Amino acid sequence: MAVTSVAYDHVQIEDHSLMHTMSLTLLENARQALASYLMFQAAEGADMPRNTILSILMAKQESIRQNDQVFERLMLDIGKYCDERLNDDSVSGKTARANFMRLIGIIQRMEEASDRINKMVFFARGIPDSATIAMLSASWNELNTLKPGLFKELLVAGLLASDLLGRMGQKRLSRLMEGLEALSQKKGTIEDIQQRLELVEKEEQILVKVVTTIQNAIGNRYGLLAGDGERDTIKRIVSIELRHQRLLNGDIPDNLFDVGLKLAKSSLMYMNTLLPIIVAQADAALREEFIRDSGLDRLLVEELEEFWCTRENVSPGRLVAIRSSK
Repeated sequence: MAVTSVAYDHVQIEDHSLMHTMSLTLLENARQALASYLMFQAAEGADMPRNTILSILMAKQESIRQNDQVFERLMLDIGKYCDERLNDDSVSGKTARANFMRLIGIIQRMEEASDRINKMVFFARGIPDSATIAMLSASWNELNTLKPGLFKELLVAGLLASDLLGRMGQKRLSRLMEGLEALSQKKGTIEDIQQRLELVEKEEQILVKVVTTIQNAIGNRYGLLAGDGERDTIKRIVSIELRHQRLLNGDIPDNLFDVGLKLAKSSLMYMNTLLPIIVAQADAALREEFIRDSGLDRLLVEELEEFWCTRENVSPGRLVAIRSSK
């Protein structure tokens, strides 16, 4: 395996164990860009070029995706070089230190924005406060000033490609991006973004209640929903429950009911029919086929599995082994 090194005398990184997980092209671009800046441009008192910053941010995000530490080691060694070799009052020393600290600030703000977005679309419930949205807006403007569309390229594209991002997570992400775009164009406000996300939150609350109400109503009797009359009966039961919970004023919209109906039936079928087979036969392929065909969020499937393990007194470790063998 090739050794990665920074091509100037005072900084050297060697790492054989981690290079297989890091994009060599992106790391090499970042290495060469930093070397060129510190050796030549900083010496002339020039600020760090936009393309240099871009190449470093690309390498940083790839390092996050690959979950390795190569980029961090590179930055630590360059920081050490700046402290040891450029610790003077010369123009080149001051310029290099100031630009390196600016770069570190951009990276830290990008990491914070990425962390907030991940939590918002995967785990969080509730509406983000004004300070969080203002921080995301500032990061949006900072990154997109470097390159149009850079915010989405670095922080959103990977999420959209993840099979862990479910239906509601996609909606949260979409509404957030729409709101930040409008805010950047001075066509919207922070309050507008909060209202967009509040609508998604309410839809999710309704959908969860729809699913649980349908499950309680039909149990294992999937045939109960075979005809239009039975479907209408279940819909009335769901509408009454939602009005009782003050989540709706009238009847539930057909499209939302149909989504909830599909989720409820798929969830019940999985727990009562497929999951016992998957566990008994350690059939990871069948599990993946169900997730792909059912449209259920992967995180929801894992919640169903945990509930089933508790109900059936089955060790969760058996499911963990099956998930890891996909």
